[in-house]
Amino acid sequence: MAAALCSIFFLSGAAGLLFQTLWFRQAGLVFGNSVWTSSLVLASFMGGLALGNGLAARRGDRLPRPLRVYAALEAAIAATGLGLVLLFPLLTGWLAPLLRSVAAQPWTLNGLRLGIGFVLLLVPATAMGATLPLLVTALFRVGTDFGRALGRLYGWNTLGAVAGALAGELVLIERLGVRGTGAFAAALDLVAAAAAFALASRVAITPAVPPAAAERAPLGARGRLLLLAAALCGGALLALEVVWFRFLQLFAIGNSLTFAIMLAVVLMGIALGGLLAAAWVGARPNAHRWLPELALGAGALTVLSYVRFDSALALYGADYASVPSLVLALSLWLMLPTCFASGVLFTLVGRALKDEMGLETATTGMLTLANTGGATAGALAGGFVLLPGLGVERSFFALSVAYGLVALALALSLREPASRRRGQRRVLAGAAAVYALFVALFPFGLMDRVYLARVARRFASEGSRQTAVREGLTETIQYLRQDLLGEAKSWRLVTNGFSMSGTGFYAERYMKLYVYWPVAVRPAMKSALVISFGVGSTAKALADTRALETIDVVDTSRDVLEMSRAVFPPGEHPLDDPRVRVHIEDGRFFLLTSDRRFDLITGDPPPPRNAGIVNLYSQEYFSLIRDRLAEGGLVTYWLPVFQLDLASTRSVLRGFCNVFPDCSLWTGAGLNWIMVGSRGGVAPVSEDDFTRQWRDPGVSPVVRALGFESPESLGALFVGDAAFARGFAGEAPPLVDDHPHRLSRRFPDMETLGLYAGAIEAEAARERFRASPLIRALWPEGLRERGLPLFEEQRIFNENYITTYGLRPRDKFPLLHEALTRTRAYVLPLLIMGSSPAEQAIVERAVARGMSAPAIDYLLGVQALALRNYREADRRFALTQEQEPGFERLDDFRELALCLAGEGEAASAVRERRRGRPRPAAEREFWAGLEAGCRPR
Repeated sequence: MAAALCSIFFLSGAAGLLFQTLWFRQAGLVFGNSVWTSSLVLASFMGGLALGNGLAARRGDRLPRPLRVYAALEAAIAATGLGLVLLFPLLTGWLAPLLRSVAAQPWTLNGLRLGIGFVLLLVPATAMGATLPLLVTALFRVGTDFGRALGRLYGWNTLGAVAGALAGELVLIERLGVRGTGAFAAALDLVAAAAAFALASRVAITPAVPPAAAERAPLGARGRLLLLAAALCGGALLALEVVWFRFLQLFAIGNSLTFAIMLAVVLMGIALGGLLAAAWVGARPNAHRWLPELALGAGALTVLSYVRFDSALALYGADYASVPSLVLALSLWLMLPTCFASGVLFTLVGRALKDEMGLETATTGMLTLANTGGATAGALAGGFVLLPGLGVERSFFALSVAYGLVALALALSLREPASRRRGQRRVLAGAAAVYALFVALFPFGLMDRVYLARVARRFASEGSRQTAVREGLTETIQYLRQDLLGEAKSWRLVTNGFSMSGTGFYAERYMKLYVYWPVAVRPAMKSALVISFGVGSTAKALADTRALETIDVVDTSRDVLEMSRAVFPPGEHPLDDPRVRVHIEDGRFFLLTSDRRFDLITGDPPPPRNAGIVNLYSQEYFSLIRDRLAEGGLVTYWLPVFQLDLASTRSVLRGFCNVFPDCSLWTGAGLNWIMVGSRGGVAPVSEDDFTRQWRDPGVSPVVRALGFESPESLGALFVGDAAFARGFAGEAPPLVDDHPHRLSRRFPDMETLGLYAGAIEAEAARERFRASPLIRALWPEGLRERGLPLFEEQRIFNENYITTYGLRPRDKFPLLHEALTRTRAYVLPLLIMGSSPAEQAIVERAVARGMSAPAIDYLLGVQALALRNYREADRRFALTQEQEPGFERLDDFRELALCLAGEGEAASAVRERRRGRPRPAAEREFWAGLEAGCRPR
């Protein structure tokens, strides 16, 4: 009987976790994926569980056939659970008008989210909440000790949840989709229901207690203390789960598999603790007398696992875990010990509570009600109070103290303190002393000194240093600054340990291109929407566009917006522009509830493989964008193919092109591609209108500094129009909400990266540009013809940048020679030499302040070379060489400059000086050819 019930409840646990995952995923499509929405949906679910706990506590002991009632509940969960999975996508359209009407009233909106979520989840969550009390009752009535029954069922049900968490993420959603996985979960529940019904027909269960005996006596002080302890345990553990997950994201990739692994570890610890407690109670019925010591141990383990986590990082060599095995190892180290102790505590508190209450169903119902209520409060407090108010480190401290309060409540609840053996009292005193020592010696400052410093060191090779940190509502944010000559050269935004955005040349190039490209082909646009702010580069490009009358910025994080002020000089922050309106909301939900239309919608969301971001790349999401575009409006959207395997890229492209028939692809910077589409097509413009940005005094310097030195260069970014994009997508199915795993966790291999590089190969792209109907419709004829030679410049740009991905490495000197002799570009030679216009501007300001240094002379030499002022370049390199003889390859720069200046004799002298120092093998042919054409006259 016991084994059968445990097996049934294992299936129930797997189904329950699958349903919970699916409901939360689907609810995010309806209500948004902001932290508020996620928390409100969680509160709705937990509220339903608590209601089920309470009903079981109140009525369960009167049920004559608990197994049959349990079977009916499992069938109800199957039906309503699957119904919700199927219903949520339909609710998007039905609820949109209602939610739209209160979108500008946050309190009303969140109240509606909570109320609708609670109503939707009421039946399945309530049924789930009643299942454990009923099965414990059934097992107890066939003669199993209450504590053993509780621990075994609780443990096996939670192990089932572990299986559900991993199976759903690793197998089911990928192969069956969301609806198919919902059907699979329903099937598991129906199997559990059928097995329970069959078992109820074959096994004799002691009848329920008479109604008069089922009336609970008023709960005494000891019972209330035990329920308080259960609530505190649930609250502390769920709050810890929130804090642990935030902390681990500093060191583990934030994709959906990582979260599934972390959740599985939490559940596994609880399950193993429950099973151990069941065995302990079976051997020692009074095992609950050790409850205070266990609670103190849980508090000490919370501190210890945090303090020693750096040892785990060193042991596994996992400064940043991107593979599941390392994520698992780090999660086990940090979370398993406290979760294991919590599983033991839950079972033993239940065993102690049974002595106070007597009735098994009421005991289990009240225990789970208190634990669930505490867990609900703990999850909300962890996200909304502890992390933004105290930060990760102080939250760990506060929650370790919470376990001390649990121990105090449990110590006061013991029936006969005086009868505790002297040895046991000494153990409690020793445990209290060790716990107090852990708390008193808590190493405040470890987060800054060690853990955040570890994150910053990942970027130390580029010369970045941490300048600002904030532990906010939705993420831990760090800003790193790279300096040059006392000024900020670039900024990097790191959220939860991941480099999310930055202001380096290549990042700014493609992020501002989201604006400059559409403004060129539709200069009369009046309204724009940008989804995801990052460091503000795209928003700044919008604010610099004077023709725009309204600019809306949507982001889920107020902290990201506020901290971006470090990036901009006073008075230049785009959010200070009076045309800008900020919406702290999920981008998809904003599109769903807005009734406005925009001339431009652009998006630079977090990387698509990050948890939850797939919703911003699905075909349904692109349909929402199209619905919010004005007639003739444009969308520009980031497609980072260097992060995606081929199947994922094809699925995203297929979905985008299904929505936008005139879809096209452009390269912003290497394999940072840009998808472009329109609603209804875009009317052609005159050359004068197309080139207006290059005459705008506010925009022109920025556009040119990003390498778009002429309007013609914009065309050279062309990859392909709709025919090419659809051909590239092939027969791939579109990425849709029902199949989120079509966007794979797999990284692209070198063959795939090579395929992507081939897609932007300049010569083939030029021919597609020449023949494209889209280009003939959009590009003024004169610009089309004059732009064709610029594909040669783009070829050199691609070959220089493509080495970032480990592809087609070429030495910079042959490329530099091509850039100097085959193009008229200024920016391109700078990039090949590792400089940029922003860097040169810093140098010029330093010179104006009277600064001098070898680095300044070197960078001025680089600038002179890019300007084709070859003699000045040689002079500056010579000055650098005098001051810093070891400066890398200055002789090569000088020889190249002198040869291009026609100074063969001087070049020969430089060549003689460096003779005996061999050049890289890949360059020797180039230098031999240069030397042959550069002999003294």
